[in-house]
Amino acid sequence: MRYLALSLCLLLCALIHAQTITYDKWENITTSGSLPQQCKIQHSNNNLDLVKYKERYYLAFRTAPTHFASSKTVMYIVSSTDLKQWQYETEVHVGYDIREPRFAVYNDTLNLYFFEGGKKKFEFDPRYIWAMRTTGSGWSERVSIHLDGYVPWRLRVHNDTLLLSAYYGKGLYKKSHHSDLRLFQSIDGLHFTPISKEPQIDVLNAEEGEFIFDKKGDMYATVRLEGTGALVCKADKGKLQTWNYKRTKYKYDSALLFDHEDDIYLIARRNIDGEMDKVKHRKNEKQGKMRNLIRYSITKKVTALYKLDKDSLTVTPLMDFPSTGDCSYAGIAQIDKDSYLVMNYSSDINKRKRIWINGQLGKTYIYSTVLHFGK
Repeated sequence: MRYLALSLCLLLCALIHAQTITYDKWENITTSGSLPQQCKIQHSNNNLDLVKYKERYYLAFRTAPTHFASSKTVMYIVSSTDLKQWQYETEVHVGYDIREPRFAVYNDTLNLYFFEGGKKKFEFDPRYIWAMRTTGSGWSERVSIHLDGYVPWRLRVHNDTLLLSAYYGKGLYKKSHHSDLRLFQSIDGLHFTPISKEPQIDVLNAEEGEFIFDKKGDMYATVRLEGTGALVCKADKGKLQTWNYKRTKYKYDSALLFDHEDDIYLIARRNIDGEMDKVKHRKNEKQGKMRNLIRYSITKKVTALYKLDKDSLTVTPLMDFPSTGDCSYAGIAQIDKDSYLVMNYSSDINKRKRIWINGQLGKTYIYSTVLHFGK
C-alpha cells in the first residue's frame, strides 16, 4: 500500500506540473496583405527562418515556382514590431536556387546565412554558403563563408562562440555519399573552422543536424537519414566533438529544436504513414532506400510538435498542427516567458489533405501562430 500511495503521489505531482500547450489560430501571412508590396509572391513559399533582434521580428523566406530548384527563386527579408504589418528589408536573387535561410544574433549583429544551389529542377546541388549582416539599418552585401558544397542547418551561440551545423550535400543521393556532418565554430561570424578533425556524424545520407544545449551545457541533436529514418544524439558538456546516438525508423524532416524551462521540444514534419524504413533492403540497400523515398513521397505529411527525452534519447509526438501536403520548416522566436511566435509553411490547410509530392508541385503558404505554455 505504501508503494501504491507513493506511486499515486508521484503521478499526481507529474500531472500538477505538466505543461499545457496551446496555440492560436494559424494565419496565412502570404495572403493576409501584411507583407510589403515589394514581395512578389510566387507559387511556392517555403524555406524560412525567424528571429527577434532589437525588439523587431525578422523573417526570411524563399519564394519560387515550386518546392524544387529554380533560377527564379527569390529570398525576401522582412521585419515587424507588432506582427501585424511587415516592413521590407532586402531581397536576394542570384539566378540560382536559394535555400536554408538561417539567422544568428552574434556580437550584437544580426547575421543571415543561406546556400546557393543549382538550376535543374530535380537536382540537389549546393554550391556556396553566403552570409549577410545588419545592425538594424541596412544589410551588407553577401559574402562567401568558404564552405562550398556544404548545407547550413542551424547556428547557435555557446560559450561566446558561434557554432554552425552543416553537412556536405553534393552527391547526396549517390551510394558512396557520406555527409561529413560537422559543427563549425567562429568568433567573427564569417570565418568558420571544424571543431574537430573527424566529422560528428559520417554515415550514409545524414542531413539536417539540428542541435541545442540544455542548462547544464550538454548538447542534444537530431539528424535526418534520407532513406532510413533519423538519429537522436547527445554530446556531453566539454565533449562536443563526440555525438552519441540512437537510431529510429521515424524521420524528422525540417527539424527545429527549442527549449522551455529546460525541457526540449522538436517541431518537424511527421509522416502519417509511420516509419520511414518500411521497405526491407538487406540484399540491395540502395534499391530499398530508393523504394522508401518513393513511398515517402506519395504519403501524407503534417507538421508536428514532439518532446525529446534526454535520458532515453527518444522523441514523442505531442500534437499535430494544421498542415498538409508540402509542409514544415518552422521558425521560432520567443515573445515572453511562456509564449513563442511560430511560423512554418504548408499547402492550403483549409482544403483537402494532400500527399507530399502533390504539395511540392502545388501552392504553399507561410503560416503563423503563437504557441503558449501553461500549467
